[in-house]
Amino acid sequence: MNEIDLLKRVRDDVPPPDPIALARARQRLLTPSPVRRSVGRRRMLVAGAVAATLAVGFLVNDVVIKDGATKPGAVADAGTFLANAAELTNANPDAPIPPGQYRQVTQRHQGTWRFGPHNSYVGTRLDVSDWWISADQKPPYTAMSVRNAKEDFSPAAAKQLWSKLDPLNMKSETIKSPYACGVGTSGSIMLQRKDSKNVCIPSWRMPSADFLARLPRDPDKLLAALRADDTRRLAHCPAEQPDCGLPVRTAQAADNEAFDRVATVMASGIAPADLRAALYQAARKIPGIQLQADAVNLDGTTGRAIGRVQFLGVRQDLIIEPTTGRFLGLREVATVTAPRNFDGDPQPLVRGDIVNWTSVSTRITPDRPTIR
Repeated sequence: MNEIDLLKRVRDDVPPPDPIALARARQRLLTPSPVRRSVGRRRMLVAGAVAATLAVGFLVNDVVIKDGATKPGAVADAGTFLANAAELTNANPDAPIPPGQYRQVTQRHQGTWRFGPHNSYVGTRLDVSDWWISADQKPPYTAMSVRNAKEDFSPAAAKQLWSKLDPLNMKSETIKSPYACGVGTSGSIMLQRKDSKNVCIPSWRMPSADFLARLPRDPDKLLAALRADDTRRLAHCPAEQPDCGLPVRTAQAADNEAFDRVATVMASGIAPADLRAALYQAARKIPGIQLQADAVNLDGTTGRAIGRVQFLGVRQDLIIEPTTGRFLGLREVATVTAPRNFDGDPQPLVRGDIVNWTSVSTRITPDRPTIR
């Protein structure tokens, strides 16, 4: 063993730096420093090298949040993480769908509810939905949704009680059609009439490729579209009554809508890379976003979560793979016990309950099911 072999062993047990730490270090190195009194060039170079080494070497363990508790730097690092995810996404454009083949989008969605004595019983329900998008990406799409594909209960007595409370929803149900208008996230399928033109109107809730193609890629313009009050627009209010008597929409409600729309479009699985990057950049500008501790999607794939408390004490998380920027899925988590619903009544939830959990994956396939 020589000196070189000994050097190779120095700190060989140190794990690789966290992607957020790398992004923060890169951001700091590329950001001009404020003008200061001149100092010796050698002193500046040494100080800069030490600062860069420390920024890359330390893991970011003090800027994430757990159980809804904010820590210093959480919002700033959420923006840094999303900026890095946007950069990675732009650097990895999607492969086109070859002629005669399809992009299959698979969503797995699990919902959780509490019931029984003192709400101590827990049930989970799994829905699995698939869409097949052809090379021209125009609807209609072939779609199949298996509702209630799997149910689990805890403790064992919970299943017996639920079968009495809701016997009609104990069995699996399959919905399928070759006439889907867009890709939703709740397992529902919006259909156009058979052998007719596309009579459906794609929307934020049920986007299609042409709907997404019309969205701006500039983050500020995209954020304005995400925050737009479509309820008033669709009401066709007369000029003399522009709000049609609707209640005034608050900035918080607009931000809730914007973040929810980001989640829906990302979970559709059909947003192209440039739009996903723009959505990440737009989400950076939404107040209240926070970087969460390590998270997994419903399939068990590990990522990082950007979360925002949306309505009634429930936080919505975007789960993102930190080294590629790939969107992995969604998660909704109760941040308080017994949050109130819209009527002011307590909901049967315990702080930390994962209310909804979604995974999203795509692949190119030469086949799609034949559905008549």
